[in-house]
Amino acid sequence: MPDIRISKEHTYFEKNGKPFFLLCDTVWMAFQKLSLKEWRELVRFRKEQGFDALQISVLPIAHDNSVGEDSVEPFCMKDGKYDFDHINEVYFDRAEKMLRVMQEYDMIPFLHLFWVNYIPETWAAAKSPDTVIPFDRIEGLTRYFLKRFDQYQPIYSVSGDTGFETETVVKYYQKILDVMYENHAERLTTFHLQPEADPPSVLCEHPQYQFYSYQSGHGAGVDGSGNPGPDQNSMLVFSRQFLEKKAKKPVMNTEICYEGHGYGFSYGRFYPADVRKAVWRSILSGASAGVTYGAHGLWQFYESDALFNNAEFSRMPYAWQTALRFPGASDAAFAKWIFEKYALWELCEFRTLDNYGGQVQQGCAKDKTVIYLPYNDDVVLEGDFSDYRFEAIGLESRQVMHPLVRGKKDETVILKTSLNEDILILGVRDNF
Repeated sequence: MPDIRISKEHTYFEKNGKPFFLLCDTVWMAFQKLSLKEWRELVRFRKEQGFDALQISVLPIAHDNSVGEDSVEPFCMKDGKYDFDHINEVYFDRAEKMLRVMQEYDMIPFLHLFWVNYIPETWAAAKSPDTVIPFDRIEGLTRYFLKRFDQYQPIYSVSGDTGFETETVVKYYQKILDVMYENHAERLTTFHLQPEADPPSVLCEHPQYQFYSYQSGHGAGVDGSGNPGPDQNSMLVFSRQFLEKKAKKPVMNTEICYEGHGYGFSYGRFYPADVRKAVWRSILSGASAGVTYGAHGLWQFYESDALFNNAEFSRMPYAWQTALRFPGASDAAFAKWIFEKYALWELCEFRTLDNYGGQVQQGCAKDKTVIYLPYNDDVVLEGDFSDYRFEAIGLESRQVMHPLVRGKKDETVILKTSLNEDILILGVRDNF
Protein backbone atom coordinates (compact mmCIF):
# COMPACT_ATOMS: atom_id res chain seq x y z
CA MET A 1 0.00 0.00 0.00
CA PRO A 2 1.21 3.54 -0.70
CA ASP A 3 2.80 5.71 1.97
CA ILE A 4 0.71 8.92 2.20
CA ARG A 5 2.25 11.85 4.05
CA ILE A 6 1.86 15.62 4.34
CA SER A 7 4.34 17.83 2.51
CA LYS A 8 6.82 19.92 4.47
CA GLU A 9 4.92 23.00 3.26
CA HIS A 10 1.76 21.62 4.94
CA THR A 11 -0.28 22.39 1.81
CA TYR A 12 -0.55 19.09 -0.06
CA PHE A 13 -0.11 15.33 0.26
CA GLU A 14 2.79 13.18 -0.88
CA LYS A 15 2.52 9.59 -2.06
CA ASN A 16 5.72 7.58 -1.72
CA GLY A 17 7.63 10.85 -1.45
CA LYS A 18 6.10 12.59 -4.50
CA PRO A 19 3.39 15.29 -4.69
CA PHE A 20 -0.06 13.75 -4.88
CA PHE A 21 -3.58 15.10 -5.47
CA LEU A 22 -6.06 12.94 -3.52
CA LEU A 23 -9.18 12.07 -5.54
CA CYS A 24 -11.87 10.14 -3.64
CA ASP A 25 -15.28 8.71 -4.42
CA THR A 26 -18.06 8.52 -1.83
CA VAL A 27 -19.42 5.07 -0.94
CA TRP A 28 -20.59 5.62 2.63
CA MET A 29 -22.70 2.46 3.02
CA ALA A 30 -20.46 -0.07 1.28
CA PHE A 31 -19.70 -2.14 4.39
CA GLN A 32 -23.40 -2.57 5.14
CA LYS A 33 -24.76 -3.31 1.69
CA LEU A 34 -22.46 -4.57 -1.06
CA SER A 35 -21.50 -8.12 -1.94
CA LEU A 36 -17.82 -8.78 -2.55
CA LYS A 37 -18.49 -9.29 -6.25
CA GLU A 38 -20.25 -5.94 -6.56
CA TRP A 39 -17.51 -4.28 -4.55
CA ARG A 40 -14.72 -5.63 -6.75
CA GLU A 41 -16.45 -4.35 -9.88
CA LEU A 42 -16.85 -0.89 -8.35
CA VAL A 43 -13.26 -0.67 -7.09
CA ARG A 44 -11.84 -1.76 -10.42
CA PHE A 45 -13.99 0.70 -12.39
CA ARG A 46 -13.07 3.69 -10.22
CA LYS A 47 -9.39 2.69 -10.34
CA GLU A 48 -9.52 2.62 -14.14
CA GLN A 49 -11.06 6.09 -14.13
CA GLY A 50 -8.20 7.48 -12.05
CA PHE A 51 -9.57 7.59 -8.50
CA ASP A 52 -7.15 7.05 -5.60
CA ALA A 53 -9.44 6.45 -2.63
CA LEU A 54 -12.95 5.54 -1.51
CA GLN A 55 -14.47 7.14 1.57
CA ILE A 56 -16.60 4.80 3.65
CA SER A 57 -18.55 5.25 6.87
CA VAL A 58 -17.41 2.50 9.21
CA LEU A 59 -20.90 2.46 10.76
CA PRO A 60 -24.18 2.89 8.85
CA ILE A 61 -25.66 6.38 8.60
CA ALA A 62 -29.00 6.20 10.37
CA HIS A 63 -30.89 9.26 9.13
CA ASP A 64 -29.87 9.10 5.45
CA ASN A 65 -30.34 5.52 4.40
CA SER A 66 -32.43 2.88 2.70
CA VAL A 67 -31.72 -0.43 4.40
CA GLY A 68 -32.03 -3.38 2.03
CA GLU A 69 -32.90 -7.03 2.54
CA ASP A 70 -29.23 -8.08 2.54
CA SER A 71 -27.95 -5.29 4.78
CA VAL A 72 -25.70 -6.36 7.66
CA GLU A 73 -25.57 -4.54 10.99
CA PRO A 74 -22.32 -3.81 12.89
CA PHE A 75 -23.79 -4.64 16.30
CA CYS A 76 -26.16 -7.23 17.63
CA MET A 77 -29.73 -6.02 18.15
CA LYS A 78 -31.46 -5.80 21.53
CA ASP A 79 -35.06 -4.59 21.77
CA GLY A 80 -34.79 -3.21 18.24
CA LYS A 81 -31.66 -1.15 19.03
CA TYR A 82 -27.92 -1.59 18.60
CA ASP A 83 -26.30 -3.33 21.57
CA PHE A 84 -22.92 -1.57 21.63
CA ASP A 85 -21.53 -4.15 24.04
CA HIS A 86 -21.86 -6.90 21.43
CA ILE A 87 -20.11 -6.37 18.11
CA ASN A 88 -21.30 -8.34 15.08
CA GLU A 89 -18.00 -9.81 13.91
CA VAL A 90 -19.56 -10.88 10.59
CA TYR A 91 -19.96 -7.22 9.60
CA PHE A 92 -16.32 -6.41 10.30
CA ASP A 93 -15.04 -9.65 8.74
CA ARG A 94 -16.73 -8.63 5.50
CA ALA A 95 -15.40 -5.08 5.82
CA GLU A 96 -11.86 -6.45 6.04
CA LYS A 97 -12.42 -8.57 2.94
CA MET A 98 -13.52 -5.44 1.11
CA LEU A 99 -10.40 -3.58 2.22
CA ARG A 100 -8.25 -6.44 0.97
CA VAL A 101 -9.87 -5.99 -2.44
CA MET A 102 -8.88 -2.32 -2.30
CA GLN A 103 -5.31 -3.38 -1.56
CA GLU A 104 -5.28 -5.46 -4.74
CA TYR A 105 -6.07 -2.34 -6.77
CA ASP A 106 -3.82 0.04 -4.81
CA MET A 107 -6.85 2.03 -3.61
CA ILE A 108 -6.71 3.94 -0.33
CA PRO A 109 -9.48 3.44 2.26
CA PHE A 110 -10.72 6.75 3.67
CA LEU A 111 -12.58 5.54 6.75
CA HIS A 112 -15.00 7.75 8.71
CA LEU A 113 -15.15 6.26 12.19
CA PHE A 114 -18.19 7.71 13.99
CA TRP A 115 -20.90 9.36 11.94
CA VAL A 116 -22.59 12.24 13.71
CA ASN A 117 -25.69 10.25 14.71
CA TYR A 118 -23.51 8.13 17.06
CA ILE A 119 -22.42 11.19 19.08
CA PRO A 120 -24.84 12.69 21.66
CA GLU A 121 -26.14 16.28 21.59
CA THR A 122 -25.74 16.53 17.81
CA TRP A 123 -28.34 17.39 15.18
CA ALA A 124 -28.29 13.79 13.88
CA ALA A 125 -28.55 12.22 17.31
CA ALA A 126 -31.81 14.12 17.74
CA LYS A 127 -33.11 12.33 14.63
CA SER A 128 -31.76 8.90 15.65
CA PRO A 129 -31.42 8.86 19.46
CA ASP A 130 -31.27 5.06 19.63
CA THR A 131 -27.88 5.08 17.84
CA VAL A 132 -25.99 7.24 20.36
CA ILE A 133 -22.92 5.49 21.77
CA PRO A 134 -22.30 5.87 25.55
CA PHE A 135 -19.07 7.71 26.34
CA ASP A 136 -17.68 4.73 28.25
CA ARG A 137 -17.81 2.65 25.03
CA ILE A 138 -16.17 5.15 22.68
CA GLU A 139 -12.56 4.35 23.60
CA GLY A 140 -13.05 0.60 23.31
CA LEU A 141 -14.79 0.89 19.95
CA THR A 142 -12.07 3.21 18.65
CA ARG A 143 -9.42 0.69 19.63
CA TYR A 144 -11.42 -2.10 18.02
CA PHE A 145 -11.76 -0.21 14.72
CA LEU A 146 -8.04 0.58 14.67
CA LYS A 147 -7.15 -3.03 15.43
CA ARG A 148 -9.35 -4.21 12.59
CA PHE A 149 -8.49 -1.63 9.94
CA ASP A 150 -5.09 -0.10 10.54
CA GLN A 151 -3.21 -2.85 8.69
CA TYR A 152 -4.83 -1.57 5.47
CA GLN A 153 -3.15 1.85 5.92
CA PRO A 154 -6.28 3.98 5.69
CA ILE A 155 -6.78 7.70 5.94
CA TYR A 156 -9.12 8.37 8.86
CA SER A 157 -11.88 10.83 9.56
CA VAL A 158 -12.94 10.93 13.18
CA SER A 159 -16.42 12.19 12.32
CA GLY A 160 -19.10 12.37 9.69
CA ASP A 161 -21.16 15.53 9.14
CA THR A 162 -20.39 16.95 12.56
CA GLY A 163 -21.14 20.47 13.80
CA PHE A 164 -19.39 20.64 17.24
CA GLU A 165 -22.61 21.75 18.92
CA THR A 166 -21.64 21.29 22.58
CA GLU A 167 -18.72 20.60 24.90
CA THR A 168 -19.90 16.99 25.11
CA VAL A 169 -19.48 16.58 21.35
CA VAL A 170 -15.96 18.00 21.53
CA LYS A 171 -15.18 15.72 24.50
CA TYR A 172 -16.08 12.63 22.42
CA TYR A 173 -13.90 13.71 19.50
CA GLN A 174 -10.98 14.64 21.71
CA LYS A 175 -11.06 11.19 23.31
CA ILE A 176 -11.06 9.53 19.87
CA LEU A 177 -8.11 11.66 18.74
CA ASP A 178 -6.22 10.85 21.93
CA VAL A 179 -6.67 7.11 21.40
CA MET A 180 -5.57 7.39 17.78
CA TYR A 181 -2.53 9.48 18.64
CA GLU A 182 -1.52 6.99 21.33
CA ASN A 183 -1.72 4.02 18.96
CA HIS A 184 -1.51 5.14 15.34
CA ALA A 185 -0.13 8.68 15.15
CA GLU A 186 1.30 8.09 11.67
CA ARG A 187 -2.16 7.76 10.08
CA LEU A 188 -3.51 10.87 8.39
CA THR A 189 -6.62 12.03 10.25
CA THR A 190 -9.27 14.71 9.70
CA PHE A 191 -12.88 15.62 10.53
CA HIS A 192 -15.70 15.41 8.02
CA LEU A 193 -17.83 18.47 8.74
CA GLN A 194 -21.34 19.71 8.31
CA PRO A 195 -21.41 22.83 6.11
CA GLU A 196 -20.55 25.97 8.09
CA ALA A 197 -19.01 23.95 10.94
CA ASP A 198 -15.88 25.41 12.52
CA PRO A 199 -13.68 23.08 14.61
CA PRO A 200 -12.69 24.55 18.00
CA SER A 201 -9.04 25.38 18.60
CA VAL A 202 -8.63 22.54 21.12
CA LEU A 203 -9.20 20.11 18.23
CA CYS A 204 -7.38 22.11 15.53
CA GLU A 205 -4.25 22.11 17.66
CA HIS A 206 -4.40 18.39 18.43
CA PRO A 207 -1.41 16.63 16.78
CA GLN A 208 -3.64 13.88 15.37
CA TYR A 209 -5.82 16.38 13.43
CA GLN A 210 -3.46 16.49 10.46
CA PHE A 211 -5.40 18.01 7.58
CA TYR A 212 -8.53 20.08 7.17
CA SER A 213 -11.54 18.99 5.18
CA TYR A 214 -14.91 20.64 4.71
CA GLN A 215 -18.02 20.02 2.67
CA SER A 216 -19.45 22.68 0.38
CA GLY A 217 -22.57 20.50 0.30
CA HIS A 218 -25.79 20.36 -1.63
CA GLY A 219 -27.42 23.66 -0.79
CA ALA A 220 -29.10 25.97 -3.27
CA GLY A 221 -29.21 29.00 -1.03
CA VAL A 222 -32.06 28.15 1.38
CA ASP A 223 -32.32 25.95 4.45
CA GLY A 224 -35.12 23.62 5.53
CA SER A 225 -37.22 26.54 6.75
CA GLY A 226 -36.86 28.58 3.59
CA ASN A 227 -34.27 30.89 5.15
CA PRO A 228 -30.95 31.78 3.48
CA GLY A 229 -28.51 28.88 3.77
CA PRO A 230 -25.32 27.47 2.21
CA ASP A 231 -25.13 27.65 -1.58
CA GLN A 232 -22.68 26.70 -4.30
CA ASN A 233 -20.46 29.69 -3.50
CA SER A 234 -19.77 28.34 -0.02
CA MET A 235 -16.47 26.67 -0.93
CA LEU A 236 -14.96 30.14 -1.40
CA VAL A 237 -15.82 31.00 2.21
CA PHE A 238 -14.88 27.62 3.67
CA SER A 239 -11.49 27.44 1.92
CA ARG A 240 -10.56 30.84 3.30
CA GLN A 241 -11.82 29.82 6.76
CA PHE A 242 -9.30 26.99 6.96
CA LEU A 243 -6.43 28.71 5.16
CA GLU A 244 -6.58 31.45 7.78
CA LYS A 245 -6.39 29.13 10.79
CA LYS A 246 -3.36 29.40 13.04
CA ALA A 247 -2.49 25.72 12.63
CA LYS A 248 -1.49 25.36 8.96
CA LYS A 249 -2.59 22.11 7.32
CA PRO A 250 -3.57 20.88 3.83
CA VAL A 251 -7.19 21.63 2.89
CA MET A 252 -9.61 19.58 0.77
CA ASN A 253 -13.33 19.52 0.03
CA THR A 254 -14.64 16.08 0.98
CA GLU A 255 -18.25 16.63 -0.06
CA ILE A 256 -19.00 18.69 -3.12
CA CYS A 257 -22.52 18.65 -4.58
CA TYR A 258 -23.33 15.04 -5.42
CA GLU A 259 -24.16 14.47 -9.06
CA GLY A 260 -27.91 13.82 -9.37
CA HIS A 261 -28.58 15.03 -5.81
CA GLY A 262 -31.48 17.40 -5.31
CA TYR A 263 -30.90 21.01 -4.34
CA GLY A 264 -31.20 20.83 -0.57
CA PHE A 265 -34.91 21.25 0.31
CA SER A 266 -35.51 22.73 -3.18
CA TYR A 267 -36.54 21.55 -6.64
CA GLY A 268 -33.67 20.74 -8.98
CA ARG A 269 -30.72 18.37 -9.28
CA PHE A 270 -26.98 18.83 -9.78
CA TYR A 271 -25.59 18.05 -13.23
CA PRO A 272 -22.02 17.31 -14.41
CA ALA A 273 -21.35 21.01 -15.04
CA ASP A 274 -22.18 21.70 -11.38
CA VAL A 275 -19.70 19.02 -10.33
CA ARG A 276 -16.95 20.52 -12.48
CA LYS A 277 -17.69 23.97 -11.11
CA ALA A 278 -17.54 22.75 -7.50
CA VAL A 279 -14.30 20.85 -8.09
CA TRP A 280 -12.43 23.71 -9.73
CA ARG A 281 -13.75 26.47 -7.48
CA SER A 282 -12.68 24.39 -4.48
CA ILE A 283 -9.18 23.85 -5.87
CA LEU A 284 -8.74 27.48 -6.94
CA SER A 285 -9.96 28.88 -3.64
CA GLY A 286 -7.35 26.94 -1.67
CA ALA A 287 -8.78 23.45 -1.05
CA SER A 288 -6.10 22.11 -3.35
CA ALA A 289 -4.92 18.99 -1.51
CA GLY A 290 -7.71 16.94 -3.09
CA VAL A 291 -11.43 16.60 -3.67
CA THR A 292 -14.14 14.00 -3.17
CA TYR A 293 -16.77 13.24 -5.81
CA GLY A 294 -20.17 11.74 -5.03
CA ALA A 295 -23.11 10.35 -7.02
CA HIS A 296 -26.63 10.38 -5.57
CA GLY A 297 -27.68 6.76 -5.18
CA LEU A 298 -24.16 5.36 -5.15
CA TRP A 299 -23.13 6.69 -1.76
CA GLN A 300 -25.99 4.87 -0.01
CA PHE A 301 -26.24 2.01 -2.58
CA TYR A 302 -29.85 2.64 -3.29
CA GLU A 303 -31.83 -0.14 -5.01
CA SER A 304 -34.66 0.74 -7.40
CA ASP A 305 -38.05 1.25 -5.69
CA ALA A 306 -36.63 0.95 -2.18
CA LEU A 307 -37.73 3.30 0.59
CA PHE A 308 -35.42 6.23 1.38
CA ASN A 309 -35.68 8.28 4.56
CA ASN A 310 -34.26 11.65 3.46
CA ALA A 311 -35.94 12.46 0.14
CA GLU A 312 -37.25 15.73 1.60
CA PHE A 313 -33.73 17.13 1.53
CA SER A 314 -32.02 15.31 -1.33
CA ARG A 315 -34.88 13.97 -3.50
CA MET A 316 -35.12 10.29 -4.42
CA PRO A 317 -31.81 8.67 -5.37
CA TYR A 318 -30.94 6.87 -8.59
CA ALA A 319 -30.23 3.15 -8.54
CA TRP A 320 -26.60 2.82 -7.54
CA GLN A 321 -25.72 0.84 -10.67
CA THR A 322 -26.90 3.84 -12.73
CA ALA A 323 -25.21 6.44 -10.50
CA LEU A 324 -21.89 4.60 -10.78
CA ARG A 325 -21.79 5.51 -14.49
CA PHE A 326 -22.66 9.20 -14.16
CA PRO A 327 -20.25 11.27 -16.30
CA GLY A 328 -19.25 13.66 -13.51
CA ALA A 329 -16.92 11.03 -12.04
CA SER A 330 -14.84 11.15 -15.20
CA ASP A 331 -14.85 14.96 -15.05
CA ALA A 332 -13.48 14.82 -11.49
CA ALA A 333 -10.78 12.37 -12.59
CA PHE A 334 -9.91 14.68 -15.49
CA ALA A 335 -9.43 17.51 -12.97
CA LYS A 336 -6.89 15.35 -11.11
CA TRP A 337 -5.12 14.60 -14.41
CA ILE A 338 -4.85 18.30 -15.21
CA PHE A 339 -3.71 19.15 -11.68
CA GLU A 340 -0.88 16.63 -11.80
CA LYS A 341 -0.02 17.21 -15.47
CA TYR A 342 0.55 20.91 -14.81
CA ALA A 343 2.03 20.37 -11.29
CA LEU A 344 -0.42 22.75 -9.59
CA TRP A 345 0.73 21.96 -6.03
CA GLU A 346 2.59 25.26 -6.03
CA LEU A 347 -0.60 27.36 -6.16
CA CYS A 348 -0.54 29.71 -3.20
CA GLU A 349 -2.60 32.78 -4.13
CA PHE A 350 -6.34 32.50 -4.70
CA ARG A 351 -8.81 35.16 -5.79
CA THR A 352 -12.26 35.69 -7.28
CA LEU A 353 -12.01 37.93 -10.35
CA ASP A 354 -14.09 41.09 -10.50
CA ASN A 355 -16.89 41.68 -13.03
CA TYR A 356 -17.92 38.03 -13.46
CA GLY A 357 -20.65 37.79 -10.84
CA GLY A 358 -18.32 36.13 -8.35
CA GLN A 359 -18.11 33.03 -10.57
CA VAL A 360 -14.59 33.20 -12.07
CA GLN A 361 -11.81 31.90 -9.85
CA GLN A 362 -8.03 32.22 -10.20
CA GLY A 363 -5.13 30.45 -8.55
CA CYS A 364 -1.53 31.60 -8.93
CA ALA A 365 1.99 30.39 -8.26
CA LYS A 366 5.35 31.97 -9.03
CA ASP A 367 5.35 30.96 -12.70
CA LYS A 368 1.78 29.70 -13.25
CA THR A 369 -1.77 30.96 -13.26
CA VAL A 370 -5.02 28.99 -13.56
CA ILE A 371 -8.46 30.46 -14.22
CA TYR A 372 -11.80 28.66 -14.10
CA LEU A 373 -14.75 30.07 -16.07
CA PRO A 374 -18.16 28.39 -15.82
CA TYR A 375 -19.10 30.29 -19.02
CA ASN A 376 -16.60 31.10 -21.77
CA ASP A 377 -15.74 34.78 -22.03
CA ASP A 378 -12.86 37.21 -22.42
CA VAL A 379 -10.80 37.30 -19.23
CA VAL A 380 -9.12 40.44 -17.99
CA LEU A 381 -6.12 39.88 -15.69
CA GLU A 382 -4.22 42.46 -13.73
CA GLY A 383 -0.53 42.52 -14.62
CA ASP A 384 1.75 41.75 -17.54
CA PHE A 385 1.58 38.13 -18.71
CA SER A 386 3.40 38.68 -22.02
CA ASP A 387 5.96 35.98 -21.18
CA TYR A 388 3.29 33.36 -20.42
CA ARG A 389 2.06 30.59 -22.71
CA PHE A 390 -1.70 30.02 -22.37
CA GLU A 391 -3.88 27.00 -23.08
CA ALA A 392 -7.67 26.79 -22.72
CA ILE A 393 -9.27 23.41 -21.98
CA GLY A 394 -12.97 22.80 -22.57
CA LEU A 395 -13.99 20.87 -19.48
CA GLU A 396 -16.97 19.17 -21.15
CA SER A 397 -15.42 18.37 -24.54
CA ARG A 398 -11.83 18.20 -23.24
CA GLN A 399 -10.62 20.07 -26.31
CA VAL A 400 -7.45 22.10 -25.94
CA MET A 401 -7.38 25.54 -27.56
CA HIS A 402 -4.72 28.25 -27.78
CA PRO A 403 -6.42 31.53 -26.94
CA LEU A 404 -5.34 34.86 -28.37
CA VAL A 405 -3.82 37.20 -25.80
CA ARG A 406 -3.77 40.98 -25.89
CA GLY A 407 -1.61 42.88 -23.44
CA LYS A 408 -1.24 46.47 -22.43
CA LYS A 409 0.29 48.24 -19.48
CA ASP A 410 -0.66 46.49 -16.21
CA GLU A 411 -3.41 44.46 -17.90
CA THR A 412 -3.73 41.29 -19.96
CA VAL A 413 -6.82 40.20 -21.89
CA ILE A 414 -7.26 36.53 -22.81
CA LEU A 415 -9.81 36.38 -25.61
CA LYS A 416 -12.53 33.75 -25.50
CA THR A 417 -12.11 30.74 -27.73
CA SER A 418 -14.84 29.22 -29.89
CA LEU A 419 -15.78 26.65 -27.24
CA ASN A 420 -19.23 27.21 -25.73
CA GLU A 421 -18.72 25.45 -22.40
CA ASP A 422 -16.96 25.78 -19.06
CA ILE A 423 -13.28 26.54 -19.53
CA LEU A 424 -10.03 26.13 -17.64
CA ILE A 425 -7.25 28.51 -18.72
CA LEU A 426 -3.69 27.57 -17.78
CA GLY A 427 -0.80 29.98 -18.15
CA VAL A 428 2.84 28.99 -17.69
CA ARG A 429 5.81 31.33 -17.92
CA ASP A 430 7.77 30.43 -21.06
CA ASN A 431 11.11 30.25 -19.32
CA PHE A 432 9.74 28.01 -16.55
